[in-house]
Amino acid sequence: MPSIIVSCCLLIVRFTPIFYIMKNIRDRLDALYSKVDQKNPDTESSPQIRKELNRLFQHKDGAKYFPKSNVEKKPQSISTVVHGSWINTHFGDIFRAEYNYDLDEPYGNLNLNQIYSLDRQLLPEIFQISNSVDPQRLLFIDTETTGLSGGTGTVAFMIGLGFIENHSFIVHQYFITQFSHEEGMLELLRKVIPKFDCLVSYNGKSFDIPLLNSRFVMNRMQPIPEDTNHIDLLHSTRTFWKYSMENCKLKTVETDLLGLFREDDIPGDMIPDAYFDYLRSRRIDKIERIFYHNRFDIITMLANLILILNAYESREPDDNPLTDYAKARMFTRKKDIERSVAHYENVLNSNISIGRRQKTCLELAALYKKTGQFEKALLLWKAVIGKDYPYAIEPYIELAKYYEHRDKAYPDALRFTQRAIDQLPFTRTNELGSLQKRKQRLHKKITASDA
Repeated sequence: MPSIIVSCCLLIVRFTPIFYIMKNIRDRLDALYSKVDQKNPDTESSPQIRKELNRLFQHKDGAKYFPKSNVEKKPQSISTVVHGSWINTHFGDIFRAEYNYDLDEPYGNLNLNQIYSLDRQLLPEIFQISNSVDPQRLLFIDTETTGLSGGTGTVAFMIGLGFIENHSFIVHQYFITQFSHEEGMLELLRKVIPKFDCLVSYNGKSFDIPLLNSRFVMNRMQPIPEDTNHIDLLHSTRTFWKYSMENCKLKTVETDLLGLFREDDIPGDMIPDAYFDYLRSRRIDKIERIFYHNRFDIITMLANLILILNAYESREPDDNPLTDYAKARMFTRKKDIERSVAHYENVLNSNISIGRRQKTCLELAALYKKTGQFEKALLLWKAVIGKDYPYAIEPYIELAKYYEHRDKAYPDALRFTQRAIDQLPFTRTNELGSLQKRKQRLHKKITASDA
């Protein structure tokens, strides 16, 4: 029976409104402090305690009230700071920024209107595309994304496109204000690409196009066809200027080759965070800088294409001999020995470091040897084994081989072999064995010829 009574009491307490419980507690405390007041009528603490109790037990009906901030934030529209228009799609409104650059206006130290006069037949030869392309059929493309490493979770929130029309370079930048509009932007891109014969990008073969294709697939859309002509400027930029520039970033091309310096540009690694900040706050100050960054990346790609075509065509000595050195190596790979020799000779006629001069002499001597110009090769091999040059085993071996096999001058071959052994650094003792074998063979040939 007692347990039943306890259970009933608990149920009553459980389902009794909280203000009734609080009321009972307040009544009991009031009664307690009334007794204290009767016994100690002069106490000063009692009124203060009653005041606090009234405050604690006070009950107010209605919703809580949170005052508004004095500053009311109103998100500013992108169209107020970037020239463009809104395009309505089935998947939301897409903002398209629009910018025209007059090709007659100088871009740094370069005239972009050169694109009309350059030999377009060089495009297949340099970039391994299927056929030559009219400059007005080129579509320059660059994306700004939520991550720099790619992957299925990375989204392109801005797609910049550039093309030539009516003697202007027109840049269109498609931008989504929320991820749910991505499919609408991709739909617009799919309508633009077929209008052109060739894509032009900077590292687009490794990043931009695979990223866009993955987004096409994830949105159940056909990707860009694999046989689409595509010029990736990064590879040719490395070919020509990897020795003469600190790095081959597009911004370095601007400063080193075009003499351009961007003002208030946003670094590329800050762009993903800037976009996420925009999604949270709708602040457009950083977004405006992303439009600026993307726009000039695209214009610089056109300038970069002109620089590559000019470098490929020019046989004159370059201002930087390291560019000539890079061109000589490139034409060696293309088996254009005449062009390669010409650029190597340009390097040797300029002011370069001892190490680079030695390397150039050895590579040029190899070309002379390949074409049977042994007298020129001998002069270069002998020139780089002096005391002013660091030790290199190659010229000694080449001289020994020449005098042993072609000139049959075994004592001269032995002399260069012995010099190679005497000057061999202790860190390269693994090469000593082959030199000793050559030395023994030459001794036998000398003995046989004396007999």
